[in-house]
This record gives sequence, structure tokens and C-alpha cells, in this order.
Amino acid sequence: MNNKKYLAWFINPKDEKSFNKFVLVNNLLINKISEKFEKVYMINVEKLKFFSKRKIKLNYQLNENLKFPSNIKFFNPTNPKDFDYFMVGKELIGINAFGRSFNDLKIYFLLLRHKIKQVKISNIGNIQSNTKVLKGFFWKGMLFKFKHDYSHKFTVLLSNFGLVPKMEIRFITNMDIIGYKKRGKGLWKKIFNYFNFHFAKEFILINSRAFDEIKESKIEIEENLIVLLDAPLEDPQWRNFRNFHSKEKLDDHYRCLTKLLNYLSKIYNKNVVVCLHPSDDLEKKRKYFPGFKVVMYQTKENIMKAFIVLFFESGAIVDAILLKKRIATLFSSCLDENQILHGKKHSEKVGILQINIEDEIKFDKDNFLLKLDKTKEKYSKYINEHIKPDGENIAHEKIVRILKERFFN
Repeated sequence: MNNKKYLAWFINPKDEKSFNKFVLVNNLLINKISEKFEKVYMINVEKLKFFSKRKIKLNYQLNENLKFPSNIKFFNPTNPKDFDYFMVGKELIGINAFGRSFNDLKIYFLLLRHKIKQVKISNIGNIQSNTKVLKGFFWKGMLFKFKHDYSHKFTVLLSNFGLVPKMEIRFITNMDIIGYKKRGKGLWKKIFNYFNFHFAKEFILINSRAFDEIKESKIEIEENLIVLLDAPLEDPQWRNFRNFHSKEKLDDHYRCLTKLLNYLSKIYNKNVVVCLHPSDDLEKKRKYFPGFKVVMYQTKENIMKAFIVLFFESGAIVDAILLKKRIATLFSSCLDENQILHGKKHSEKVGILQINIEDEIKFDKDNFLLKLDKTKEKYSKYINEHIKPDGENIAHEKIVRILKERFFN
């Protein structure tokens, strides 16, 4: 008797908040894929890892702004044996949405044992930046790099010995990866590319999720708001490299930021909306911005209505670049060197204007707009190479078509 074949997302959210973030950024893709398959599984791999410490079962509660297709079935395996039992009578094609840490190796061993073919969907379209170890935090930074950067390289190495499975396909929006494979400067890179020592057997170019979402959105594009994409300054990823900020430092940062927002709101006669990262603290941020509307899970809608978009380090800025909005990236002494460098990357690669919020506010409103409009001329190259490198093709349609042709025929 043949096993029945299903598509499955393999996910690893640490809590309900991170699960909501996953659904938020993949909402369109999840819904469109689910329309084309009778049943899709979403499998939480947390208990399949080495040294899993989380005891709370994920309840998959969604924010009221999000929705889920009815044909998605959730599965929380409690251990590898539980997963083995689940696999009886099934064959899975997996969408890999978890990591490559040392703890994750146990998951890969399990997937190899069950001969589960995987694909990776890298459709963000944002600027990727390396994170450096900061002075005074050597061991803290090195521990983070060991857990993330070096473990990733080790997993790729194991895949080339057949000890963990490679991705069958990695869908990408970054043309630099295609160029890297073609150019391969240096002997080692030429050997690496010739023998395809990459973690994926094949790379397929697609447009970004921002392109799909804006292409299919029914929201009217307007210029009514000053929109701030605020940063969760105390997010764990940054604290892997430094200590907590003092309350005084944070208060001073938000005082300067609020002053700038009030100034822009006044000279352009536009209301301000502060959009938060899904991992941020909504109630806490409302206290920092008492005079402004503060929202979560509504970033895309507000960017579409933006007159000016201000941001710190944020992947959501891809939407604003694609829409050719007026954009400025912000920084202050409250940001560490990595955060500032990540913002600077946007200035270097896309031409986006940088503003130190601690500087005296004295710019002329017409000249400032002129500068912002001038930088938009540089957006096109980045859009064509990172956001919509696949012409006018809808990414989710291409992904579904290839999945069906390769694995379900």
C-alpha cells in the first residue's frame, strides 16, 4: 500500500508571539499554498531537537488581525517516537522553516531517516548584514556566533557527507546568490560551486513576498501618514552582543525620537503612526509614544499610506522600497555598533538617507523632501536585484507549480 503524500511546514516558534510573527510574514504564502493542496500539516519541531527545554505546548492562538486556512492541521510531536507514529502511512514534502543550530541536527537526522524531501523559501528580499563581536563583549558575541554562524557551516558540511539531508530546492529573491554561483572568485569558491557544496541542490529565483502582497493588495496607495517602524531595542538578538540599556538611556532615546516625530508631523501636517515589531511590547511602547497611534501587525497597511517612512533596522522596509516611498533610516547612541551598521547598509546599498535623532532638528521642510525624493532614484537597481528579480511573476504561483511538478506528479 502506497503512503499518502502531504505537504508540511516544519516550524519552530518559541512562543505564541513568535508563532504570530511567522504567520504574519508568511500569511499570503500560507493561504495560497493551502488553496492548492487538500491538506497541509504544520509541525512544531521543538521537541524533536537535542536538549529541548520548552515544556509549554504551543496552542497556535492567532492575533485577531490574522487568519488561518481550515485545511491546515497542526501537530506537536512530543518526541521522535511520536513523530515516527505520525509518519505511518504518510510521505511528507517539507517546507523547512527552522534553523541550522547544533540542537537542530537531531531534527535533520530524523528527516533523513524518514526520507523527507525539503525545500527552503527565502523570499524576504531584505539586506543581509553580518554581525560582529563588539568590544568588551567578546565571549558573549563568540557564544552567539558559535550557536548560529558556526553551527550553520557545520550543518552544511554534514550535508555534503550525506549525514543530514540537503534542501532539494531553495527559492531565493537575492540575485547576488546566483551571481556568486556564476562568478565564484577564487579557487576555493570555484571548487565549492562546481561540486555544489551548498546546502541546497538547486536555487530557483522568485520575487519577494512584498512583491506578491502589494501586487495582490486591494489597499489604496496614499501619502497621508508619517510612519515609524520602531525597533525592539532590547530584543534578545541584540542582547546576545551587549548588555541591557539603562532606563535613562532608553528614555533619552525616545525623547529625541518623539521630538523628531512631532516636528515632522507639524511641518508636513501629517498624523504619525508607530508600527511595532511582532516581538515588541505594545503596552510599554504606548507609554513611550503617548501622543501617537501605536499598532502591531499593521505595518504593511500603514506603509501603503505613508508620506514618509522612518525606520531603524527592519525587514519590513522592503515594502516601502518597492513602493518607492520617501524613506530615512534612524540611529542614536542607544543603538549598538551592529544596529547602526545594519542601518548604514541601507544607505550604502539603496541610497536611503540617514538621520541621527540626537542631532539638532533644523532642516528645511522643502529641502528635506527634495533629498528624500532624490534618493528614490537609486531604488530601482535594488528592487530589480532583490525584491522583484523574476519580472512580473507571482512568487506563490511559481512555488506551487514547481512543488506540484517536482514532488506531487
